[in-house]
Amino acid sequence: MNTWLTEEFIDQEFYAPFVISKDADYYSDLSNRLSLLARKAQALNADKDSLKTIKQYTEKILEAIRNYYRGNVISFHQIIKNLVKGCLDEALAVNTIASSSAFPGIRGAELQLFRGRISHTSIPFKAKDMLYLPKDSRGKADSYRFSIPGVPCLYLGNSSYACWLELNRPLYHDFVVSPVILDNTLKILNLAVMIRGFYVIKSTEQVKCWLKLLILMIATSYRIDEDNRKFKSEYIVSQSIMLACNDLGLDGVAYFSKRVEDEIFSQAAINLALFVKYKNIYSKCSLIDNHIKLGNSFNYEMFRQIEWSEDYKYDLRCLNTGLKNKVGDYERQYAYCDTAFCKFDQFLFSGWKNKDKIDFGTGF
Repeated sequence: MNTWLTEEFIDQEFYAPFVISKDADYYSDLSNRLSLLARKAQALNADKDSLKTIKQYTEKILEAIRNYYRGNVISFHQIIKNLVKGCLDEALAVNTIASSSAFPGIRGAELQLFRGRISHTSIPFKAKDMLYLPKDSRGKADSYRFSIPGVPCLYLGNSSYACWLELNRPLYHDFVVSPVILDNTLKILNLAVMIRGFYVIKSTEQVKCWLKLLILMIATSYRIDEDNRKFKSEYIVSQSIMLACNDLGLDGVAYFSKRVEDEIFSQAAINLALFVKYKNIYSKCSLIDNHIKLGNSFNYEMFRQIEWSEDYKYDLRCLNTGLKNKVGDYERQYAYCDTAFCKFDQFLFSGWKNKDKIDFGTGF
């Protein structure tokens, strides 16, 4: 049934992120890319269910964007919500964080996450200062890929390198990172899928789910290099997906960093955006506080001045993949285990001495 899924289906036109120069070209570029996906599947004699899935999700994504551009935001969001809802029943799409296939390594094993910030002082941030933007600072909550203005998300990475990329490669002496552990009850949507990942498919139902996720990934993986924009077309679908996840009882979204040259270099650059929920408008603490352990921050430049010791070694999940986890680009690429960022990750977790002794929600 799935014999059509072969190397021939892979096309570099689907290697995210997709970089274009004009916001006005987002819709047409996405439409052309998704049309190519359908033609490739058709040429390989894909089964009817797969072709139907591609057609349905392509048409609905494009219809939703047209509705948004016409000002019909309610219809836009309802369409996106229905598309997310269509993925809920498959573990490939929705799972608890440590069990999600979004993150490399052994499913269910401890998942090391990291929270990065920029600091212009020599005093490191305490753990509580590394959390999400407080409610009384809502006015500072800007528009990001998975969060709308005034409604912040907690953004984490599966490495310090991921945090550094997302902060736009800050100077090392301004870059501080905290180690993070989340309990395995939070459920997330997996958008960390790629065209080259078809080999994980085990059943016909998974094929349909994978195709749905692939189309959602493509729609949310644009990087538009146009200066001085007030509005970003590449954010509207991803922001609606996050709101839909919240409506449907999910806690966030995992996705490849869009700041890499190619998604193949992002196994150590996977981001997690968690919706910051409150019990009511009077609550000062988010519900997410009950699911997190967060260590104090450490400055990356300070770490670089410390002589490396074998005592700092730590079993990082992102390295236990059986494959070379590479970062960089096509011209220069390196195994992540050979980078200083990887050693920094190990240093942060090996030095977090009370991690296993504290309860979730009390570690900051």
